[in-house]
Amino acid sequence: MAQISHLLGEELWPAQEGQEARVFFGDGHVVKVYGPHESHVPAQEAANLARAGLGEWLLRIIGAAELNGYAALVLRRFDGKPFSARAFASASLAELGGFLLRLHRLPEPGQTSVETARKLLASFRESLVGLPQAQKAIARLEPRAHVSAGVPHSFVHHDLWAGNVLLSAQGRVLVVDWSRAGAGDPARDLAILTTGSLSLLGWEDCLETLMRLARNYPEPLALWRRLAFWIPLTFLHDLHWFSQKRPESLTEALADKLPRLERSLNRFPYSPW
Repeated sequence: MAQISHLLGEELWPAQEGQEARVFFGDGHVVKVYGPHESHVPAQEAANLARAGLGEWLLRIIGAAELNGYAALVLRRFDGKPFSARAFASASLAELGGFLLRLHRLPEPGQTSVETARKLLASFRESLVGLPQAQKAIARLEPRAHVSAGVPHSFVHHDLWAGNVLLSAQGRVLVVDWSRAGAGDPARDLAILTTGSLSLLGWEDCLETLMRLARNYPEPLALWRRLAFWIPLTFLHDLHWFSQKRPESLTEALADKLPRLERSLNRFPYSPW
């Protein structure tokens, strides 16, 4: 860190954020530091920022040659905090919805395959074998997997959980952490937004907000029916992640996510408009 501080000419301090990168704050900057095995990621994320129309937030890439094999992305700092129900307002919804709609209109080569969903369900069936509610949810979703097939790829974020959707005190929104962005189905992106961010609003407000977002998309009913598949599958993915990465927290995750999984299966309106 001393080397990066010297290159930038300012002191940095840990932000306590980020999974793949160590994240630091400076005077108006955010610095994401990647290890030697991920030294390619800053350039990849910079390209994704530009593709998303957010290139103005990029200040600099510090390459591995300057950091003894490490690499860093230097960004302008946004004066915002992770998504919360208290900070989310109508203006925030309008800005977030408009941004995601523009993002999801960007075409990418190819189309979705049902095999992606089937492989996920198979892995969840194995990792969540001792959880009857999860097994029942998987059994209910398997016949619906076909709805995930044949969707033309769009440019999607792939990680719209609350920590990556920042809200300012004025209601402005910025989506951050573009390292995983790429081709996919907008419905899967919106499902991650739902389970990781919008669900913090409470179930009824979450549904209303999601309806307001989805109805602006082309073929909104087809999108909605894919959401009815991807949202419960994403809750299952969360449980799978805890079972594999943080088994010590699985009991707590089950108490939080199983009720939301059940609501997404049983109280998700099939045709909302």
